[in-house]
Amino acid sequence: MQAKAQDTDYVPQPTIAAQEHPAQQTPFRNKVVYFGASVGSNLSAMNFNKGYPRPAAPVENQWKPGFTAGLLVGIRLNEKFALQQDYLWTRMQSKETSSATAYVFDYLSLPVLIQYTVFQRVSLMAGPQFDLLIQAEKHANGQTVTTTRDTEERSIGATAGLGVRLFTNVSLSARYTHGLNHIRLKKVAGMQEFKF
Repeated sequence: MQAKAQDTDYVPQPTIAAQEHPAQQTPFRNKVVYFGASVGSNLSAMNFNKGYPRPAAPVENQWKPGFTAGLLVGIRLNEKFALQQDYLWTRMQSKETSSATAYVFDYLSLPVLIQYTVFQRVSLMAGPQFDLLIQAEKHANGQTVTTTRDTEERSIGATAGLGVRLFTNVSLSARYTHGLNHIRLKKVAGMQEFKF
């Protein structure tokens, strides 16, 4: 999940995905259905400077590593195109530099991707991603506070990436996800928004 960008914060790192291929696929209305598992890492940061109300002074946040794991199902539409749905448990983390406050978010991530096969083993992918908050925590002054109820539950993003099939049932992909909506977070000073 990539290069640091000011207004993009959720950047998944390379993901290993195991998928079933032609010898194991199941015909479905003249299409081909495949299933698989996915595991990988990501790099993310919160951007309070893109929220509302905007902070009086710019807020610096550190990028923190996380992980993602889950299942996927896809349908091959033809020789070039496929439609893939992922069901992922995604952990995203960030740290507010000035206050040394760290945030941890666990999401059910549901990217819906159109894949285009460029070469035999190389494909491009893009589509929307919908995230549903499972749990949120804040770590500050040696204490951990659950902030699930204080954090907006839904997040929407746009995802694009590149996939390479290494072996028959193993592929490697790198994705970049840009958060589209503002996420509300209740803080001591009031309600604050941020973007991934």
